[in-house]
Amino acid sequence: MTCDSCTNAIKSAIINKYPLSKVDLSLTTKELLISTNSEILLSNLNDLVRLLGDYEISDKKSQENNYVRFDLEKKDKTAFDNIYNYLKDKKPLLIALFVVVASSICLSINSTNDDLINKFLSYYMGMFFTVFSFLKLLSVRGFASSFSGYDIISKKIYKYSLIYPFIELMLGLYYLSGNTNLFVCIFVIVIMVSQTYGVINILFGKKNIRCACMGETINLNISELTLLENIVMIVISSYMIYDFIF
Repeated sequence: MTCDSCTNAIKSAIINKYPLSKVDLSLTTKELLISTNSEILLSNLNDLVRLLGDYEISDKKSQENNYVRFDLEKKDKTAFDNIYNYLKDKKPLLIALFVVVASSICLSINSTNDDLINKFLSYYMGMFFTVFSFLKLLSVRGFASSFSGYDIISKKIYKYSLIYPFIELMLGLYYLSGNTNLFVCIFVIVIMVSQTYGVINILFGKKNIRCACMGETINLNISELTLLENIVMIVISSYMIYDFIF
């Protein structure tokens, strides 16, 4: 491996093949760590990575530190362990949402009582789109590859997934500038419904698909939390539309 693109490609391939596994691959040490509930044959892994290029995984530490280690997770877990592991797995998304909420509160705290809720919601939309657009812009093509797997519009128009991070950035800056617009709110509902529909299909189908909301650099599968954040955005936009009309 010579670059981050190599490691990301290998990690994505393994995760897609074994979606219930957690994969960590270091570019510097060349160490591959797979946490899983079941055995994975090394030969199958090598068949997989050879499709990506001139790669080979060895289980012998003596061979230039290029080896794979399996960390088999215990199946007998308490309810507390399940909750802890769930929150730990969703840690990047939870931190991002905390930053969005905390920043929105700080930005709107000095608003008048009559305008406090509207300001908070506007800043929340702005911070949400800005923070998550940054994560997507780190690897636009990587994001597009994951996003087009479940977003309805992207499935029809792949180029839409390539420009979506820039759309999010523009929406974020628009809301942070204090602007709100009826047509912008309607547009937000359309793009969020497109994502939500795809997320619901994945959750009901019990599929393990990489969530594109955190970009390519953070490995996170689609979950109920993904659905919740989309629904919140739809509800906020609907409230803004109601406020405009009435």
